[in-house]
Amino acid sequence: MTHSLRRAGAAIAALIAGLIVVLALSPAAHAAAPPDANTVVSNWKNDPLYAVSGSSLSSDQQSEINDALKGADSKIYAVALPDGTVDDSSIAPYMSQLSSALNAAGRPRATIAVLDGTTLFAGSSAIRQSGVAGELANLAVTANSGDIVAGMKDFTNRVDMAVKGDRSALDTGSQANPGAGGTAALIALGALVVVGGGGYFLYSSNKKKKRAIQEAKDLAAVKQTVEEDVTKLGEEITALDTDVTLTGQGGKHIDEWQTALDSYEKAKTQLDTVQRADQVREVTQTLEDGRYALAVVKARVNNEPVPERRAPCFFNPQHGPSIRDVRWAPPGGAVRDVPACRMDAEAVERGFDPQMREVMVDGQRRPYYDAGPAYQPYAYGYYGGFGDIMTGMFIGTMMGSMLGGGFGYGGYGAGYAEGYADGGGGDMGGGDGGGWGDFGGGGDFGGGDFGGGDW
Repeated sequence: MTHSLRRAGAAIAALIAGLIVVLALSPAAHAAAPPDANTVVSNWKNDPLYAVSGSSLSSDQQSEINDALKGADSKIYAVALPDGTVDDSSIAPYMSQLSSALNAAGRPRATIAVLDGTTLFAGSSAIRQSGVAGELANLAVTANSGDIVAGMKDFTNRVDMAVKGDRSALDTGSQANPGAGGTAALIALGALVVVGGGGYFLYSSNKKKKRAIQEAKDLAAVKQTVEEDVTKLGEEITALDTDVTLTGQGGKHIDEWQTALDSYEKAKTQLDTVQRADQVREVTQTLEDGRYALAVVKARVNNEPVPERRAPCFFNPQHGPSIRDVRWAPPGGAVRDVPACRMDAEAVERGFDPQMREVMVDGQRRPYYDAGPAYQPYAYGYYGGFGDIMTGMFIGTMMGSMLGGGFGYGGYGAGYAEGYADGGGGDMGGGDGGGWGDFGGGGDFGGGDFGGGDW
């Protein structure tokens, strides 16, 4: 009898423990719904930061972030939610609701930041270029991992710079206190000595060295990739040279021929001056210009219609401008429309794999859109000039996570909502949202998703 009671008690204890584990592993199921968008906007009339009860921000953090938002030159509003309030399937529609409510309240030109715990999402109708708000959020998180106040100040300053058209908003490194003078630096130095002593400086130095090593590694990889693209364009120009010459006047009557030649030379020069991974955007933008010009030249030489100016082939930008969109899904991802060249479009439509642009990552070949944060500017240069096309193309991929949330690789946490593709292709509410064309971020200030153990 005693043994039976013991066994029954052990079974009950195991059952209770199991229920506790299940509940602990599924917080999203019990997460409270985010506050009504109109309620949030109503609170924004008094303060640009609305902190919901249960958010991870202390009162001091709330005060500092609120002051930073108030001091911004542009209109920036933020809502701080308890951790797990929004997830991959709810953040995009919630941002859409906020933008619509803000537009209805007479603020159609503004930037919205959503802090879910320590994870930052952002969207903006005040920044002209689509996708920039999310990129600014990622940059702010990366530069200030572990310090949510500094990160929000950084983000606020970057938004102001971007609204003014200052391209340095996309520079790496913290913008939390741009232009700080010598006095501020001395104060900060004194604080570090008091708080951490010599051990802190050693730790900080090691952290900077690790970051510098990783940045150098990323730069070398992405530069090699772009160099291959430049070389490929040069080879195609050389292969077409005889055909162009045979058309008469050495091809001088084909204006696009000179454009292709100039783009090739310009791309080589730009690549030589690249010092940071984010600078490759200008190189790939030049390559996109050159590839379209080359496609026009090929058409003229062959007496074919001039091709439409479309985005490069999604599967491999080396293939030049796409000819149409095809329905495609990455492994385990949602189906979306992507631009494809004739060869890849036919392959996908017949059920075959397209010829993917792959790059080396830690000794393994991966598609460029799943190769890490260093390749975000690479993609922006090719596709950023085609409106909101990037939003739909990269959903559910590594690049999508950099545009609109994280991924569990290279410091990026969970990614774009799959349903976002069906919700307007990145428009966050379309016309009702006041022209909100970019939504992104998803970086975690907590030091887990962005920055690992740096803090």
